[in-house]
Amino acid sequence: MKKMYFVFILSLYISISAQDAHAYNIIFTKTYLETSQKDFSKAVQIADSLYTVSETSYYKARSLMLAASLYQQSGDIEKSVEYALRSERIIEGTEDDVWKAKIYGFLATQYRFLKLYKQSENYSSKTLNITKQIENPELKNNILGLLMQEMAYCDMEQQQYRKSIHSVLKSQEYFNLTKQDLSFFSSNNEQLLGLNYFYLKDFDRALAHYNKAIAFCKNIPENHITGLIYNGFAQVYIEKGDLPAAKKYIDLAQSISDKSKYLQLKKEVYSTVEKYYTVIEDMKNLTKVQQKQDSVVSKIEEKSYGFVSKSYDQLEEKNTKISESNSIKNIIILMCAVFMVAGTAGFVSYTKRRQKRTIRRFREIIAQINVRKQIEKEIAGTLQENQEEKAMESEYSAIMTTATEEKILQRLEEFEKTDLFTNNNISLSSLASLFETNNKYLSYVINTYKKKDFNNYINDLRVYYVIKKLKDNCQYRKYKIAVLAEEAGFSSQNKFATIFKKTTSMSPSIFIKHLQEELVEEG
Repeated sequence: MKKMYFVFILSLYISISAQDAHAYNIIFTKTYLETSQKDFSKAVQIADSLYTVSETSYYKARSLMLAASLYQQSGDIEKSVEYALRSERIIEGTEDDVWKAKIYGFLATQYRFLKLYKQSENYSSKTLNITKQIENPELKNNILGLLMQEMAYCDMEQQQYRKSIHSVLKSQEYFNLTKQDLSFFSSNNEQLLGLNYFYLKDFDRALAHYNKAIAFCKNIPENHITGLIYNGFAQVYIEKGDLPAAKKYIDLAQSISDKSKYLQLKKEVYSTVEKYYTVIEDMKNLTKVQQKQDSVVSKIEEKSYGFVSKSYDQLEEKNTKISESNSIKNIIILMCAVFMVAGTAGFVSYTKRRQKRTIRRFREIIAQINVRKQIEKEIAGTLQENQEEKAMESEYSAIMTTATEEKILQRLEEFEKTDLFTNNNISLSSLASLFETNNKYLSYVINTYKKKDFNNYINDLRVYYVIKKLKDNCQYRKYKIAVLAEEAGFSSQNKFATIFKKTTSMSPSIFIKHLQEELVEEG
C-alpha cells in the first residue's frame, strides 16, 4: 500500500512538475467536484499529495484549502477549520490578497455552520477589506461574488429571505463580470433563489429558478449542488400536492446523497423524505428515515461539538490569563464591594431562598423526565377499565367505538416517540389526517387521556423534547435560545421562552445553568 501511495505521489509530481498551473487546476477541480462524490478517501489523499508536491506558498495554501473543503463536505468541521487556519497562516506571509480573501470567506462559512455568527461576521469583514486591495478586476469580482453568496446564505438562515434574494442577485452581477465558466457558481445561485422563494411560498418562482439551476448543471460533473437542486424540486412538489413528481425528484436527490459523504446534503434530503412519508401517511418508512436522519444529525453534532468544545476550552484558558493579569483591579473592585454588602444583605437572602425554590423545581422536572414514559404507560393501561365510564361522559362516545379510541391512543404513543411534533406547521387537522381519524375524535382522546388541549399537548412535548436534549446531549447546552426554539418547532424565541417558563417555572437559560451545575456535582 505504501509503495502504491509513493507511485501515486510520484506520478502526481511529474504531472504538475514546475507547478504547471493548468495541470494543477484540472486535478484540483476534478477532485473537488467529481472524485469527492465517488471516493472521499481518495479525494483526501489527492489533496494531501498536492500539498506534498507543492513548491510555493500559493500552491500549498490552495492544497490545504482543497482538504478543508473536503472535510467540510464530510461534516468534520474541526478538521475543516484546522486546515483552513493552516492555509491562512501560510498565506498571511505573502502578498496574495486573492487567496487571503478566499480563505477568510471560507472561514466565515464554517463559523456560520457552527452558528458562531460573530466570528463569521469578523471573517466576512476581513474578506471585504482585503478584496478592496485586489487590483485585478476579474479576480476581484469573483471574490465579491462569493462573498455576496455567503451573505445570502447567512441572511436566509436568519429568515431574511428578501434580503437573501438581493444578495444572490448582487452575487450573480459580480460573477457575470468575469470571463470564467460560471456553471458551478450560477447553479448554486439559482438553487439559492429557488430555496428562498420556496420559503416565501412562491412555488412557481421557486420552480423557475430550480429549472435554471439544473440547466447550468449540465455543463459540470454531478455534485452536491445537483443533489440540493433535486431536493428543492421535491420540496416544492410536496407543497403543491404533486406527489408523483415529488417522488421522482426525491429518488434523484437520494441517488446523489447516498453516494456522497456530504452530511449536510444527506440531512436536507432525509428531511424532505420525512415530509413526503408524513404526507402519504407511510409510518413504517417514516420511522426508518427518521432513524437515518437522527444518525446523520448526531454525526454532524458530534463533529461540530469537538470544535466548539475545544474553542470554549481555549477561551477559558485565555480568560484565566487575563484574570491573573488583572488581579490588582480585582482587589480594588473587591474593596468597593465590601461597602455594598450591608445594603444588599436582605436582597441576597431573598435571592438564595428563591434560588432554592428554583433548584427544587429543576430537580422535580428532571425526575419527571425519568418517570414520564412510565406514567404514560399507566395512563394507557387504564384505557380498557375506564372505557364504560368515559362512554357515558363523552358526547362522542356514542359514535366512537372502543377500538377506535384505543387505536388513536396507540397512534399518539407512537407519535410521541418520533419528533414530528417539532414541525412548526403541525395542526390538529394534519395530525388527525395522519392518524386516519377526524378532528373531534382526536381532540377528545387528547383532552381525556393527556389532560390538555391540542396546543398545550404539542407545546409540552416540545418543551420536554428540549429538556431531554439538554440533559442527554452536551452540544445542546452550547446553543443559543433561538436555536433551541427553532429546533423544537416554536415560531419564535419569545414564544418558546414563555411556554418553557410556564411549563417549568423557570427560563430556559436558568434551567441550563442549573443543569450544568447539577452535572458538575454528579461528575
